[in-house]
Amino acid sequence: MKIKSFFIIVIVTLLFATEVIFAGNIGRVVYGVLTETYNGASIDNPSAGADYVHNWGTPNASSDRIEGSLSTSVGSDWWFGVCFDSPQDMSAYDGGRLYFSAKVPTTIDINNVGNVFKVKDSTERMVYFNSDDIKRIDTGSEILGTKISNDNQWHTYYIDLSSFTSLDLTNISYLFIVGNTTNNNTLLIDNVYWTKTSSVTRAFNVTVKNRSDNQVPADDKITWTQSAYRQSWIVAEQYIELDLDQESSNWFVRVYLDNGKASRKGLYCVDSDGSEIVLPMAWRISKELMPNTDATFQISKDSKGLLYDSGITTPDAQGVAWAYPWAYFYDISDTSLIFNDTIIWDLRGCHCFLYTGENWAWQSLANYYDRKPKIYFAADCSNAIGGLTYNATVVTELVYE
Repeated sequence: MKIKSFFIIVIVTLLFATEVIFAGNIGRVVYGVLTETYNGASIDNPSAGADYVHNWGTPNASSDRIEGSLSTSVGSDWWFGVCFDSPQDMSAYDGGRLYFSAKVPTTIDINNVGNVFKVKDSTERMVYFNSDDIKRIDTGSEILGTKISNDNQWHTYYIDLSSFTSLDLTNISYLFIVGNTTNNNTLLIDNVYWTKTSSVTRAFNVTVKNRSDNQVPADDKITWTQSAYRQSWIVAEQYIELDLDQESSNWFVRVYLDNGKASRKGLYCVDSDGSEIVLPMAWRISKELMPNTDATFQISKDSKGLLYDSGITTPDAQGVAWAYPWAYFYDISDTSLIFNDTIIWDLRGCHCFLYTGENWAWQSLANYYDRKPKIYFAADCSNAIGGLTYNATVVTELVYE
């Protein structure tokens, strides 16, 4: 088990932004092909530029998958593939790997020459189901030379890109193709991506951005304006954007406070008489960028003490108003804190589903060009005293094998 932690100092001060320009995803350490976790190819989205791809076959919502909410089924005598709108230079992945997860039923013959994985430049380059070039990963360890396992269980595999003989990485048209040409059975595919050589440093990026312009401020601080004083549940001027650029078969991201005392469940300061003043804090994570409007972040408390965005409620067919929930922050030193309650992102998606006063759920990042969840912050400043500085330390942590 390994951990990467990022500490963000929260303080009541106003910061200013610097400009950042987003460039496409080709060249990232992990390039998503068919995934709800990693940035990369963008299916049927011409505005994505070089990352614009088409696909044969459509990923569908399924309870049988490795990540998110979607997986792809490949029926008998059928193919699934993801291709660039125009050939792209993928030479940055020289020495890298193609990862994918597959569930193959026992009745599929792995020795049939029609059952094959392909990558295409000007010619189709193949690795067959029964090839020793296919390596399996189980519980974080590699099992070499396993071929495809037709045991009707999900497994994660990789193929070294060099196994696709004479592959011209400067002219890639198909990032992934799988063929199932025998038996009246269906195999499932999920979580497909390319990676660079193992010598390249992997990343988990935690970026502070201003809500006002979505740009990076002068330093890594989450802040509230002076107008927040004496106001109940005000949203911070910044948010945190998460970006996973590191492959792992078992990972999760969690967030908590590290203020040193269980009672410090938010912004705190020590007054001149030695007493502590604590302004409770809350967070919510969203799979998409929230509009920076007053209606977006009107936070209310229901009869159970739960917080929710009351400004963006949308009644469903039964007339029930749904709203995004907010979760109270706890300090890591609080022994009542349940470890799993701090997890905000993993292979299930983001812990950010709509709320009707009862339950949370997981919402995937499917169909998003930038699969970068955002964490927003709020504080109850109704008891704030002017002239004091309030601080908190927010820890955003990637735990992985």
